[in-house]
Formats: sequence, structure tokens, C-alpha cells
Amino acid sequence: MIEPIAAKTAAAVSMDAPAAPAATTSESAGDAPGISGRPAASTEIHISAPGHALVGGDKAASVRDNSDVDDSGLPDQAKDAIKRLRELRAQLERKLQELEEAKNATTGTPDQKRIRIAVLQQEIASLGSAITTTTATLNQAIRELSAEQQMLAGSLAMR
Repeated sequence: MIEPIAAKTAAAVSMDAPAAPAATTSESAGDAPGISGRPAASTEIHISAPGHALVGGDKAASVRDNSDVDDSGLPDQAKDAIKRLRELRAQLERKLQELEEAKNATTGTPDQKRIRIAVLQQEIASLGSAITTTTATLNQAIRELSAEQQMLAGSLAMR
């Protein structure tokens, strides 16, 4: 079987820059009558950070700009805890919004609504526990810092 060269390479598409059209020649098998080229074996799509934020998936929380934490000069353990706290707070905010929407929902049966609310309440409780644990980790890391670094870490954690 004759395969065009382009079909053997994986296509890469980036949402940040438009993809260049595939180069074709009159000698490729795709131009011959009765022979069609197969699509690339795999396609890789890269979505920019703003694109992830727009779709609002779980990845959106991690898209948040933590450059202020990275540039703070704090030890890695404190930086990681601050970033984790921010991520957990964003997840908690989303779950609280989902809970409010579930409480106000007019679709589904009363049992479905009750179950959805119970599931969301459990997820919120789990996030609360994770925030408590991460805060304890941050507090432990902060104890080893200077007074100035402690204030900086506290300020970054509250943003």
C-alpha cells in the first residue's frame, strides 16, 4: 500500500499559533485517482493557559498565575503549601457555587436533587479538611522563617 509521507508524521496543533497547512506535491499518493491518504496516526493539540481558564475545567485552577509565589524567595515547602492552598480555595469556591445551583435547581426528581446536594456537601467537607491540613503544613514551614518572610508568606497565602 502506498502512503503519503505526511500520513506517517503526527500533526501538532497549537491554539497559540495557527497550524501551517500540510505541504503537498503532485507526486503524493493522495493526488492519484482512487488512492486516498490516511489521517495522521496521532494528533496533538496544545491549548494555552487562557484557553484552559475559559473552559473552566479542573485544569483552570492550576492555570492561576503563581508567579508572585515563585518569585517570593520563600523555601519550596512554603511555596508549595501556598500554591496548594490557593488551588484548594478555588476548588472550594466552585463546589460552593455548584451547591448553590443544585439547591436552586428545578430539574430532576427530589431524590436526585437530594443526592446531588449530599455529594457536594461531602466534597466540600473533604476540601475543608484538605485546607486545614495544608494550612498546618504551611504553619510548620513558616515557623522556620524570619519575621519578614512570615509576613510575606501570610500575605501570599491570603491572596
